[in-house]
Amino acid sequence: MSVRIVSLIPSGTDIACALGLGASIVGISHECDHPEVAGLPIVTSSVIDSSLPPAQIDTDVNTAVEAGQSLYITNRELLRELNPDVVLTQTICDVCAVNSQTARASLPPNAKLINLSATSFAGLWDDLREVAHATGTDAEPLIAELQQRLQAVQDRAEGREKPRVLVVEWTEPPFLGGHWVPEMIELAGGTHVLSGAGEASRRARWDEIREAHPEIVILAPCGYDLQQTQQQGRAIKNELCSLNVRAIWVTNATALFSRCTPASVRGVEVVAGMLWPDFASPCSSEAVPLEL
Repeated sequence: MSVRIVSLIPSGTDIACALGLGASIVGISHECDHPEVAGLPIVTSSVIDSSLPPAQIDTDVNTAVEAGQSLYITNRELLRELNPDVVLTQTICDVCAVNSQTARASLPPNAKLINLSATSFAGLWDDLREVAHATGTDAEPLIAELQQRLQAVQDRAEGREKPRVLVVEWTEPPFLGGHWVPEMIELAGGTHVLSGAGEASRRARWDEIREAHPEIVILAPCGYDLQQTQQQGRAIKNELCSLNVRAIWVTNATALFSRCTPASVRGVEVVAGMLWPDFASPCSSEAVPLEL
């Protein structure tokens, strides 16, 4: 079955490529960074300048949302020219990527819209199966492999005393890790403080975080790589030092935490390496301790 896929979200591109559909993708979003799709036509853009400091981005996003302004623009003419059979979008976060409502308004005739909606690993299996079904692909071997890897981590972590962990999903202001992120911590053998599996990310206060007494803090600001996260960590040095934790890690959040995709399983393995000395340490391109 030959299909033409346009992915309006990075997680859609990552999922399609994981299913072996990279060659079927004909158009991508401005945030898609999978190496298989480099150079393909880009059909979306953002009204927010992503090069601004996190605090300014937060202000600009709130201003746009309050004004009822869409944060993303879809090039409808290009989307029609690409003539996709399948268009991938999402229903989770209007701030993170093109949402379902916007995508439906731009949908070319005869194209099937697939809304990826995973907020958990169970939801990820459903998303993989839905994309596979729409494209005549078998997702079960990939799902089985991913589940085996998660089970291997759980088996090794079982019976240990669970450290109190906090993932910071945005640094200024701080946002708590949400949706699948607390589940990642739990699967790796930790307890995520202040937010649980499936709960949406929310704004927090530093005094609230201090009162939760995390032992380990993981900085994973949505959409940022390791070097950018290191810079953000140093910018909030005083707040982090006030937490009096035993370890602070900075991560390649884009690769490991920001999207609910097969790469999230690698994220669990990396977290286990942060929590347990007898697990394999994270690669230096994935996560490193923050030196303040």
